[in-house]
Amino acid sequence: MTIALLAVLITIDIIGRDGFGVSVQGTDEIGGYVLAFVGSLGMALTLMRRGHPRIDLFFRFFPQMLRDMLNVLAQISIAAFAVFMAWQAWGELEKTLRFGAITNTPLQTPLWVPQSIWLAGVIFFALTCCLTSAHAIWLYLFDRGAVSAAYGSPSVAEEVGQYVDEPERERRNAGD
Repeated sequence: MTIALLAVLITIDIIGRDGFGVSVQGTDEIGGYVLAFVGSLGMALTLMRRGHPRIDLFFRFFPQMLRDMLNVLAQISIAAFAVFMAWQAWGELEKTLRFGAITNTPLQTPLWVPQSIWLAGVIFFALTCCLTSAHAIWLYLFDRGAVSAAYGSPSVAEEVGQYVDEPERERRNAGD
């Protein structure tokens, strides 16, 4: 919905500039804020769909136990990165609040507003990573066979099925 509203705003800005010589000030600035927030939430969604890139050229040649350990390590690593990212984002917000910084744009937005929204998305990503890491560890300890299914790289068949089956599910749901 947020992106749709932004698209409408950009369309109005383009029509205004090209047709009437007026502009909606701050469209690009607002677009940047929306992109930062949606991007940070998108990282969590991508994690849940196992869509983050992984280099696993030789992975299939490893014993299953090693693959499971590496899958858990991958989850823990991305969680550590996400927590570090949230910590750094908090530090930036703290500096902004201390100095009362505002943007050097026509909107003169107090920087704490978009940074807070972005920080919320990054914290959500970090929380998602920590929860999936805890789940991966739990699976490794108590249901090792499920680790690769839940946290391993998707197989080619799974990836193709995602795109082939999705339109069929949408068609069925639309008929309900």
